[in-house]
Amino acid sequence: MSFSRAELMVTTMPYQQNVHGDLFGGEILSLIDKAAAVAAIRHAGGSAVTASIDRVDFKYPIPIGALVNVAATVDFVGNSSMEITVEVHSEIVSTGERTHTHTAHVVFVAIDENGKPRRVPRLIPETDEERARFESARRHREERGRP
Repeated sequence: MSFSRAELMVTTMPYQQNVHGDLFGGEILSLIDKAAAVAAIRHAGGSAVTASIDRVDFKYPIPIGALVNVAATVDFVGNSSMEITVEVHSEIVSTGERTHTHTAHVVFVAIDENGKPRRVPRLIPETDEERARFESARRHREERGRP
């Protein structure tokens, strides 16, 4: 599982702000999708596309000027689909204050050169944390009606 982990870091800029002066939600969704794509492509060993952004929990706003860390992990796989958790943290660089601001659950599907779904490698959890993430993602998938 650790092989597919993806991490992006960016600094927020004034042109990315919403009417409240914080990072615009669409920018956050874009970062989430990009990090999830890297994790999915790493795991699949090739092309993968977003199937759904199942849930995004907006916990805290991200101030402009903050450093944003977006980390994605593939937590469960089906035949061609991959359940990915993305966690977003912001950091005030001058103080080092770090806040967990968002969590998202994203599904990607591996595709072949014709854009058709293709099988992905099995996922092997190796640590207690990975086994817990695997089981949580499996239950989440079942709750959505996916076997």
